[in-house]
Amino acid sequence: MFNARTDAFSVAVPASSANLGSGFDAVGLALDLWVRATVQPSLEFSIAFKAGRYVPTNAGFENEILRGFDRIMHGVRPNVSLTIANDIPLGKGLGASAAGGVLGLTVGAQFATPRPSELDLARLACELEGHPDNALPALLGGIVVAAMPENAPPVFLRFEAPARLRVVVVVPHIVLPTAAARALLPAQYERADVVFNLQRAALLAAALATGNLDALRTASGDRIHQPYRAPLVPGFAEMLTFERPGLLALALSGAGPSVIALIEADGESTGTAIQEAFAREGIESDVFHLGISPKGAIVERLGLGVAEDRGLPS
Repeated sequence: MFNARTDAFSVAVPASSANLGSGFDAVGLALDLWVRATVQPSLEFSIAFKAGRYVPTNAGFENEILRGFDRIMHGVRPNVSLTIANDIPLGKGLGASAAGGVLGLTVGAQFATPRPSELDLARLACELEGHPDNALPALLGGIVVAAMPENAPPVFLRFEAPARLRVVVVVPHIVLPTAAARALLPAQYERADVVFNLQRAALLAAALATGNLDALRTASGDRIHQPYRAPLVPGFAEMLTFERPGLLALALSGAGPSVIALIEADGESTGTAIQEAFAREGIESDVFHLGISPKGAIVERLGLGVAEDRGLPS
């Protein structure tokens, strides 16, 4: 029988993109871009990062992992080593903090007694992140529409992405901290703007759930957060006007500065157009052509070749 305290295992958690325009703090999807941890017995608890492009330059990402781990383990750290390999750009609106928290929760869940349920992990992930739209796709995969009632676990619907839907993510070489991006938002909104977003958020969820992708261009329209954040993402206003074959919708990924395009065909021209718009503003960027991951957090028992989706009890 698998014993997390004596047997090595790995955990993988996907990146995510939240909001998708109108679905502010409510709609998100998992991206096929991962952070992975190898967990092995050791003389003492330790955490280290493998060399690579997205190794953290400060303690922020490590702290998110440890927050998740300690939330499950109540501060007790077993004698294991965590070796982290990260492919998710950090601080770019791709849910890195949520992925780190879910990674820590999932690793910790392997040691916890009793093992937490899916709803337990969902609640803890949302508490750590403060909102559900990155946390739940990281944990569960696919597309998630969620709400957070007061003093109660999140209520959510998770469903598979339409088969022909893919994404292009363009990551500019600029920094836009989430806290700073949230600070730009007004405390109050005009009723017309609230109605505008309510209509489109409902349409966004329905379009993604039913596969009626032609509605996504209208459904992704937003007056709640993107108009206030756009000035800090040079070229974004121009990008919103793009018309390209197969381009269904375009939005800030999370709080930005990354830009996500929902597509149903070859996204090469869309990615190039977004990258060129950034270049006209003197900003270099990287393009990722990604699928929507049907899997969230995954646990694999090393040497046994057995994987458990979401790291949850079978």
